[in-house]
Amino acid sequence: MTTHIHPLASESLAGLQPWVHPEGHRLDAYALSQQQQQQASISKPPPGFPAVVDGPMTWSGSGSQGVQLRILELDESSVAEIEDALQSFHSLELDGDEASRGYFPLPNLREQLEKCALEVHRGSGICIIRGLNPENYTIEDNIVLFLALASYIGDQRGLQGPKGNMLSHITELKSWTVPRDKRHGIHTNDSLPFHNDMGCEILSIQVRDRANAGGHTCVASAAAIYNHLLRSNPRVLHALVENNWPIQASSKKGSPFVLCPLLEFHDDHLFISMDPARIGPHPSDSTNSIPSLTSIQQEALAALQTAARKHQVRLETRPGDLLFLNNLGLLHARESYQDGPSSSRHLVRLWLRNTQLGWPIPRSMAMPWDAAFGEPAARVVNKYYPVMPMPEYMGSKFSNGTAAFVADDESDDDSGGGSPHKAA
Repeated sequence: MTTHIHPLASESLAGLQPWVHPEGHRLDAYALSQQQQQQASISKPPPGFPAVVDGPMTWSGSGSQGVQLRILELDESSVAEIEDALQSFHSLELDGDEASRGYFPLPNLREQLEKCALEVHRGSGICIIRGLNPENYTIEDNIVLFLALASYIGDQRGLQGPKGNMLSHITELKSWTVPRDKRHGIHTNDSLPFHNDMGCEILSIQVRDRANAGGHTCVASAAAIYNHLLRSNPRVLHALVENNWPIQASSKKGSPFVLCPLLEFHDDHLFISMDPARIGPHPSDSTNSIPSLTSIQQEALAALQTAARKHQVRLETRPGDLLFLNNLGLLHARESYQDGPSSSRHLVRLWLRNTQLGWPIPRSMAMPWDAAFGEPAARVVNKYYPVMPMPEYMGSKFSNGTAAFVADDESDDDSGGGSPHKAA
């Protein structure tokens, strides 16, 4: 498959200005020697990190390290098997949230789906399942099909909000009247910078509809970014692995932030956990309780975005596609877009983990993971699978994050994410 590379439509990282070295200061011999020693140390990989990260997830959209996307094209017999399983599922009179491989057996397709799971964890980190036409099914059945096929990729679903939302609708309804600057980024048509959904292991997307223009998803390999920065700007790479980045915790009961690294090398895997909108003070925080970013941290974020754009791959998706990304090893971004009179870019988001293939989570990155998959998530009893976005956008007391995840048990936020009805 040939993949065309395009730059993101716009950049929205206000405040990430390159750090400038002070000039006009003469260094004495001792200070110069110390600086040279420091530079020599910085040119090496950070402690515990390899000199180069290699493997199938180390790919680039530029140069010779291209990515061969795994696209599972469903033929007529595979679609027929899925539709037979759908009818059998309905005969059991189950709710949509019970759509899983146990109640949705696909004996002929199972092996190919399991290869997709392997591709996500041990291959390129990307798999697309293609061939289901959403116009052939009801809205409820489209959700059931998404959940059922996704259960072969990951067997555990992640919590996406404090009130039990398990699905999010990434769209901008024409009926919403709340100004865009008062919404989450995923509920506007603006471009989004490179980030990942902090806490999620497998980012799963159902493409319900596309924009009239723009709106492509771009992905970048964390390993390619790491190798690039180690060669070109090791100073910022060392900053990215420091355990001193203030990450908003969105908790009214505990500390409003935790200190974490953005990159971690753990169990022979390179992890990245980074959303610019959750790093540093939140715009609504008037108490100055979350530390501001240092100049080197601002420089590091800007350098990371530049490296991600250099190595990005632009995905060409179609309505009905199911997209699965390794959210721990890849970053993703979005172009700005325009909907037409009858079109509306609409993605449905599900968070997954595979308990057999999943990477062990480093303790330094456990906070957002716990909110989605850990004990705090398990305490949420009622789980909701909204089949449609809310017709009226609901604001929030304390919303944050490009990915619009709020781990706040006191928030009244529904984030425009969806009508709280189970998938039938």
